[in-house]
Amino acid sequence: MPASDRLDLAFYTRSLHNGGVDRVVFNLAEEFRDRGMSVAIVVDVDNVHSPFRALLPAGVRYEVLEAKGPIARLVKLRRFLRRERPTSVMCTSFGFPNIYAVVARRLSGVRFRLMLTEHCFPSVDVAEPGPLSARYWFFRIARFFYRRADAIVAVSQGTAEDLAQVIGIDPGTVRTIYNPIVNDALHRQSHAPVAHPWFAESSVPVVIAVGRLEPQKDFGLLIRAFARVHAEMPCRLLILGDGSERDMLTALVAQLGLADSVQMPGFAANPHAYVARAALLVLSSRFESLANVVIEAMALGTPVVATDCPSGPAEALDRGRYGTLVPVGDVERLADAMRAILRQRPPRVPSAWLEQFSTAWSADRYLELLERPAG
Repeated sequence: MPASDRLDLAFYTRSLHNGGVDRVVFNLAEEFRDRGMSVAIVVDVDNVHSPFRALLPAGVRYEVLEAKGPIARLVKLRRFLRRERPTSVMCTSFGFPNIYAVVARRLSGVRFRLMLTEHCFPSVDVAEPGPLSARYWFFRIARFFYRRADAIVAVSQGTAEDLAQVIGIDPGTVRTIYNPIVNDALHRQSHAPVAHPWFAESSVPVVIAVGRLEPQKDFGLLIRAFARVHAEMPCRLLILGDGSERDMLTALVAQLGLADSVQMPGFAANPHAYVARAALLVLSSRFESLANVVIEAMALGTPVVATDCPSGPAEALDRGRYGTLVPVGDVERLADAMRAILRQRPPRVPSAWLEQFSTAWSADRYLELLERPAG
């Protein structure tokens, strides 16, 4: 993008959390910053409890609108747009923030390129019943507003098709750009030292999982499958992340007699160092838009077993060519796949396949859309 006194790009979202979307935004922001662009991350509210708050990229502005209601969001976002006059805005939250951005652009009178990005699987939210639900109304008005964006991007083909079907737009209007995962920072961080004692004992393989301790990730399934594998061979399970199911999962570990072989130490600022040293990464999710951890593991040479959930893991693993896919919720098939890889490690994934998940490749695709004339 040509240099000017305008802000080149603003990422707009509700707030920072502790998931893959934050990592994607940070990776893209750093890449665009390194290309000489002025970049800001704009949030409605500041989530001081997010572990990602401390990981904000240097040289990237962090703007908190302090907007907690629909009217406040529209007013303060409009004010930001008129003050900063960004060349492009990329929305990274599904739902009403995308609609606020469309409306705020119209109210601001500022011409900029507006992109809506989808990182979730919309059909999961459609099932929420009741006309009093905010989501109920969102899905009924989204079609009108989404058409007024300059570009709509989904992070997997399955997500693109799901979004188009759910909100009733032409699938051809949704572009797929895989997440920016693979870069020098990923490999550099993978070489950082790990203090955990399990990685000092190379004779006992460590199975690893990374993600929020929430129902979507179905770590209960993983723990039950691991119990079957553990009964037949020495191994350990490390789950990095935190969330609402911690107490339930801790009780399950105790019930299965696995307290000495399963640990959940919480959020890790650098999970890549752990993943690179693990014998196997397992993703046990019920749904995923793309599954960043699967791509990270492939790039670091760690074998992957993943549930064939809608829709990202199958795309990331080339329908099972570069990792093992098992049916969602199938504890026996998951255990079988884990045993097989722990007994015989498969070859590394070729770099040619990983190129489409690189930060540089992803940034190039986004710029192709962002550099077109603003709507």
